[in-house]
Amino acid sequence: MTEVFFRFPVHCPICNQEWSSSRTKSEIVDALDNNKPLRVYAECHDWHWDLSATERSDLSLRIRPAA
Repeated sequence: MTEVFFRFPVHCPICNQEWSSSRTKSEIVDALDNNKPLRVYAECHDWHWDLSATERSDLSLRIRPAA
């Protein structure tokens, strides 16, 4: 079965530059539903971090839009 990848914007916590991140839809839904961290990366500062509660909420709205 082919996995659906979902691209979403992230902002570097150091300089606020926007980058794209991608995960499979199933990885994102699993992380959101089970309170698992979603690790993202910004090249500008070679920085990895877990999405904040606000970023997770925004991502949830993007991946599961309201009916």
